[in-house]
Amino acid sequence: MASNLLDVMLDHTRGNQSSRGMHFWNTSSRDYDHVPYAELVMRSYAFGSRLRDAGHGPGTVCMIACHSPYATLVAFYGAISAGLIPMIFPMPRALGSHEALVERIRHWGLRFDRPAIVVLEDNIQEKFHREVPAAVAVIRIGESPLGDCDIRPSAALDRMPGRDDVAFFQTTSSSTGDHKAVAISHGNILANVHGIRTAVAMDENERMVSWLPLFHDMGLVGTVLFCFCNRYSLYIMTPTQFIKRPVLWLRGMSEHRCTITTAPNFGYDYCSRISEKDMAELDLSGVKHFFIGAEPIRMSTIGEFCRRFSSSGVRRETIRPAYGLAESTIITTISRPENRARFVFIDPESIGMNEEIEVVGESGFEQSELEGPVPENMVAACTAGTAIEGMNLELVDEDGAPVAGDGHAGEIVIHGSSVALGYVDGRQGLIDEFDDHRVNTGDMGVLIDGELFIIERIKNIIIRSGENFMVNAMEQRLADLLEVSHENVAVFETDIHDPAGPIIVLIEKHKGLGPSEVASLLARLPRESFPVDLILFSRARVIPRTTSGKKRHFFCRKLFHSGDLAFQSRIEVTPDLIAAALAKIAEIPD
Repeated sequence: MASNLLDVMLDHTRGNQSSRGMHFWNTSSRDYDHVPYAELVMRSYAFGSRLRDAGHGPGTVCMIACHSPYATLVAFYGAISAGLIPMIFPMPRALGSHEALVERIRHWGLRFDRPAIVVLEDNIQEKFHREVPAAVAVIRIGESPLGDCDIRPSAALDRMPGRDDVAFFQTTSSSTGDHKAVAISHGNILANVHGIRTAVAMDENERMVSWLPLFHDMGLVGTVLFCFCNRYSLYIMTPTQFIKRPVLWLRGMSEHRCTITTAPNFGYDYCSRISEKDMAELDLSGVKHFFIGAEPIRMSTIGEFCRRFSSSGVRRETIRPAYGLAESTIITTISRPENRARFVFIDPESIGMNEEIEVVGESGFEQSELEGPVPENMVAACTAGTAIEGMNLELVDEDGAPVAGDGHAGEIVIHGSSVALGYVDGRQGLIDEFDDHRVNTGDMGVLIDGELFIIERIKNIIIRSGENFMVNAMEQRLADLLEVSHENVAVFETDIHDPAGPIIVLIEKHKGLGPSEVASLLARLPRESFPVDLILFSRARVIPRTTSGKKRHFFCRKLFHSGDLAFQSRIEVTPDLIAAALAKIAEIPD
């Protein structure tokens, strides 16, 4: 049995080498380019040998900034085979600008005791390539799986890593400039992919198709490493290819008889763009597991996807909600095939830490009501199933004490073999380790009949159009501009289950702003990097707080909906107001 990722790589090159492997979508040929796992591993060994020959030894951080999934994975596995620590970065399109990627390369490239290296593609010149810091060595790699490629029969690493050794750094980020990464061990990977497989009783012959980005944990661990470790063939395309032609994703399932796929809520929503003509060609009856997670799951999304593609063979019982985060490698809980997946309708007035929630109804995935609206003034919470093998969860109150029992809401705390080693901090010995493999997720949930239901995000992150906005950073930015304490600013969403719902700012101890002041403020806060819909001004001590003084963002939302949030004035951030603000930019001093 493998004890690290190198064991898995070695196993792919031993004995009877299978044709199973990666299939990379080629836009030019409109077909997949096949690379068996054994071939991919030996190409990776050759790249790892290049790294060692260039003087880059074990422990060096290897940043990967490539468009091509093939180039990204050869660099990733090659770095691991040579003892380096890979980090996969989003490209400029995903980040919004080349400057954002340059800033990220500078941040991580110079953060550690020795400079990191960066892997870039051959035959591609981009603006950000010219701005890599001089201290960061650049290594080039071929972007295409076609043609002659160097291979090597064995890894360049002198010793095999242990289960607790770092395999890679999983980066997370936000459009406000915050940088964070978690250290994932070899043991974390093996435990998580094993836990996913056993949770839904997969067999030896599964196939998967994916468009998820490899810089995201769902794309890297939940698809690529999951298939690699289980010897499942994987058909892969880029997010851009999916966005341009979403039918490619479903066509991959249909034509190649794939049995597994995974995507966030957005991906299933986006399939509404597929034409009736394209739908007529699809046979999705062979798909046994449609995993969904990574963002709030909407009842309307599940209902519409199942209704629209039922004629193509999609069965409602194959939808598998899951819950996870980078800190748990990827998956923590999964809805099991033998359990009835459902939404429960919760009275929002009953939601609170260690409060017994009031469930006023439910809708199973098998019911036609799933296609209808959520009952008025109710919160629809989707099942996330039960913990995978090796993982445990508990719910705690704001003081860290266990909640009263089943049916009581609390913060989700996870612990177990999939919990990452800790956060990466190059200034303090590389890793700030998690205590006893435990992580407070910052998410509010409730256990009902032993299954986890996600209610709220109490961790301060707002997601819009795939971008993460750090609430603390937003609050600090507003506080600086208004010259108030960040303790007197609270940013919150009106509905975490609506990815386009309004975002509200509550500012305490402030008299409000005049028209010219409003324009100046909005001109300093471009909407694409600071999405706010409503600004409220109030007297002191209106923001609800815990006994220790922490802001209770989820309770702000509750007070807003009940009409009990006391404020004196408001500014609605309308398109006309934004246009007026932009006209003021020239008047604002640098």
